[in-house]
Amino acid sequence: MLVLILVLRLFFIQIVERPYLYEKASSQWMRPELKSIRGGIFSRNGVLLLDTERKKVAFISPGWLKGDEKNLLIEKNIIKADDLKEPFIKITEPQKINILEKLEKISPGIVIYNEIERYGEEALATHLIGLAGKSGIEKKYDAILSQSKKNEEIFFDGIGQPIKGSIRENDKNNWGVYLTIDEKIQKKIEEIMDMEVKKGAVVVMDAKKGEILAMASRPNFKQKFMENFLNDPDSPLLNRAIMPYIPGSVFKLVVLSAALEEKVSDLDEVFNCPGFIKVGGNIFKCTSYKNGGHGQITLRDALAYSCNVAFIELGQRVGKEKIIEYAKKYGLGEKILDEIPEEKPGNIPDPKSIYYQDLGNISIGQGKIQVTPIQVAKMMLTIVNDGQEIKPHVVKKIINKDGEVIFDDGFVDYRGNRVISKENADKIKEALRAACLYGSAVKANLPGENKSAGKTGTAELGDNTTHAWFVGYYPYDEPEYVVSIFLERGGSGPFNAAPLFSKIISEIRNF
Repeated sequence: MLVLILVLRLFFIQIVERPYLYEKASSQWMRPELKSIRGGIFSRNGVLLLDTERKKVAFISPGWLKGDEKNLLIEKNIIKADDLKEPFIKITEPQKINILEKLEKISPGIVIYNEIERYGEEALATHLIGLAGKSGIEKKYDAILSQSKKNEEIFFDGIGQPIKGSIRENDKNNWGVYLTIDEKIQKKIEEIMDMEVKKGAVVVMDAKKGEILAMASRPNFKQKFMENFLNDPDSPLLNRAIMPYIPGSVFKLVVLSAALEEKVSDLDEVFNCPGFIKVGGNIFKCTSYKNGGHGQITLRDALAYSCNVAFIELGQRVGKEKIIEYAKKYGLGEKILDEIPEEKPGNIPDPKSIYYQDLGNISIGQGKIQVTPIQVAKMMLTIVNDGQEIKPHVVKKIINKDGEVIFDDGFVDYRGNRVISKENADKIKEALRAACLYGSAVKANLPGENKSAGKTGTAELGDNTTHAWFVGYYPYDEPEYVVSIFLERGGSGPFNAAPLFSKIISEIRNF
């Protein structure tokens, strides 16, 4: 009978009363102001890009301090007399914690633990990642990242006293969003930009897969010190890699594509460049104007030397409808990355809004045309892949708080439509190669070799300033990297942007 009573009692405690008892026990795991830990944002190699830091934090329970301990804390300006009325006092100042660490060993009223700060001073790709719940990857995947996994808890006894040594910390926090970013390439790009770029953007992509290996914008900001950047007139919070700008001569790739595909011209056709051309009431000067023009020049060399006259004549033949059609085929004027909410589409105008006198501007990437650095990178990615559209992407894998993989880019086909034929893509690549061998982009080559291919752009802004552009790939024969460079009011494409490509490739090619 006694055994039966014991069995029934155990059943009652373990089964019937279990939820109640569990809740009562769990209620002692109090979390005074402890932070919920968001999911991480990692590189393709699993490196945390946030530079998350741990800092020491102290909790003081005034009710468990001795009189002399209270007096000492007040005397040392660690707490105020009025603080003694509170059940807990949180201390974060390092100099105060240094003092409290000595007292913690002898006082039951002081507990010190490590609290996580999401962003550190060495965080990478800050424009891409953004701010928790507000911008960038942090905003796009907020529902995943904010699943509120608790990382730390302090155990209190029945009367509210923190028990020494009872802090539970979980250092294993490997769930969240894994990006295609290569942390080594990203870090190197940012170091180069800190030295070379006041305002602008760089995008580096895998030349075959379309994975974004690095994306950086300048001026930079750090999430850890947001208040320092909010009113900066240079707009450091702006991600210039996804903002629209006048492209200048990099847009000539669209005109060339349309001309080849529509069989309007071929690389060996010879144009005559006297240094200027008149369209309607507008006179357009070529880069060769001061030297009397390029004279007789093939279309191949017209792209290599970025001859405005030849391309305006070509644009007139192709027509505004076809120019706009191929611009859209390349993805210009539309958002490229679903992962970044702030991305702007740019502007590819309706052909109906383009008049005859505007066609000269459109043909050389001036006037109403506005594109983003990521769009220009995508255009080059398509050419490198023989005219086959490859969609750029920046998210590689997503793991939820339970460790379940809910997205893996290995199961996604990023191929899109065919934009131009392989034959014509090869012709364009031939001209891009010529630009680096002897044309406007010779400074894009690495010292002692000639393996680069690409196109420069210098976009005139009407106030005697210019944007500098370069978009290219490396190496020419077996492309590994596609790089888009934009320098806001940064001078000349050939003299400012192209050399930056050389420096970037020199640094990252052996990673």
